[in-house]
Amino acid sequence: MESKQITLETYKFIANWIKNSKTFIITAGAGMGVDSGLPDFRGPQGFWTNYQSFRNKFRFEECANPLFKEQHPNYFWGFYGHRLQLYREVKPHKGFQILLDFINQKQIQQHFVLTSNVDGHFQKAGFNPNNIYEFHGSINHFQCNNCYEIYPADGHQITYDDSFKAQNPLPTCQLCQSDKVRPNILMFNDYDYISDRVDEQSQNFEKFRKNLYKNNNKKDLITIMEFGAGKFVSSTRNFSEELFLDEDLDNILFVRVNPRDYQNPYRWKDKKLENQGKNFIGINEGSLSALTKIQDQINKI
Repeated sequence: MESKQITLETYKFIANWIKNSKTFIITAGAGMGVDSGLPDFRGPQGFWTNYQSFRNKFRFEECANPLFKEQHPNYFWGFYGHRLQLYREVKPHKGFQILLDFINQKQIQQHFVLTSNVDGHFQKAGFNPNNIYEFHGSINHFQCNNCYEIYPADGHQITYDDSFKAQNPLPTCQLCQSDKVRPNILMFNDYDYISDRVDEQSQNFEKFRKNLYKNNNKKDLITIMEFGAGKFVSSTRNFSEELFLDEDLDNILFVRVNPRDYQNPYRWKDKKLENQGKNFIGINEGSLSALTKIQDQINKI
């Protein structure tokens, strides 16, 4: 099911499914943070709207690249310094709390969050860090390519001017004082990313997944909710779809919430998903709006 006008009955169906689910999986892309006031950098114009001084000069793919640090170190740190400060200051929107309420229902036996977002807002909202897989890393942690350590970025305060050019001195490693320090984020064309922290999160997710296979009763309901995952960086969408199409899992409701890219992929058209108890609903709304409507229906059950 996918529609530009989701009916009240559809929201009731989603609410009832969640209310009776034993497993809840959340996947989130950049659009999840838009209702908190965070940019999603959708296309060059979207990026330049937030970084006016970079217009026709630098694209997002250039800034989010280790080579940018070598070529334009002050702009690199200005870009990431601004993002670090922004993510620290902005509070997660109410939708995060609604999701927490969903997973804290007594019938939910297990849950997990998979996100491409590097803002740390799921942890900030109160989600269990052991149940979060940030597969692109976290801006709240820095890595050093001299001592090869990862550490919290709390001690770093980066100042920058109106053109997003960082002021000297630029950050150095708090452990070995090397200038080979950078955010522990997977960037474009990145061969220097230290994945130790994310590898541990990945292992936690694989344990969750194996446990899901082991204890999956064909009658137990599974909910997958995806928020703000676009097609440009499709990692989140790929995770959602892989889980949904897993032949070893039945009775799944996959809800894709996205104001634009809410459709199901064309390759699903020939699959008889309903015969496997698999249901897809695409909602073309923002995360907070959709979650509020679903919560309203759950409260009436």
